Amino acid sequence: MQLQEKSIKGFNILELLVVIAIIGIISAVAYPNFSDWRKERTARASTLKIKNLIQGINAQVQRGLYAYVQVLVENTNDSLTVTSKGMKMATLTSKINDGASKWNTDSTSRCDTDSVGYWDDDGSVDDIIEVMQIELENVTTNFTGGIGAVCFSKNARWYSGGGNFLSGTGSDASVDSILFICTRNTDFPTCDIDESTGRPSIDHKNLFLVEWTRFGEVTMEKWNKRDSDWVLQ
Repeated sequence: MQLQEKSIKGFNILELLVVIAIIGIISAVAYPNFSDWRKERTARASTLKIKNLIQGINAQVQRGLYAYVQVLVENTNDSLTVTSKGMKMATLTSKINDGASKWNTDSTSRCDTDSVGYWDDDGSVDDIIEVMQIELENVTTNFTGGIGAVCFSKNARWYSGGGNFLSGTGSDASVDSILFICTRNTDFPTCDIDESTGRPSIDHKNLFLVEWTRFGEVTMEKWNKRDSDWVLQ
């Protein structure tokens, strides 16, 4: 008995072109959403790294390894670099007991960002786990040029700041407690923040902040455009 031949057909050229066109349309629609999601994840991860760095160096203070520590932030045209540094009790004690030291004559100089050898351990040069440095190329902050520094000690006695994190002078000096982080691109070389309100002056899709207290408590928030408010993460 003769078997009936099966009719086996594949895609012809026209059908393949239609499928490719449909895939192209779907990809074109989906790509902006995927790109935005990737940028948001990058900004979130970078902010979390900074938060963990601040918490990590403060943990060393509570453990007694360091008596005084610094978090140094430097924003350039290429990257945002955050470094932790530590001063041991013996070094701090020598400064406190030296009446001629700037430590005792100028409190705004305590969170030193310039002097070589001021810190016992420096994350930018010392290869030890207690201090560290992170360089983030895809995010920026609200200041460019110069640096910002904040310094912590146990029980907040020597809490101080320097550079872009220090406002005022002498007895009127105050330490800023917020670092803004947003996606870096040609449109946003820095995060555009109204410093009087702590809110963005223009639309930022991926805007985060790290906020700390003088006791080293650290939180992370994200700007919610819909509600025009910061949301704890």
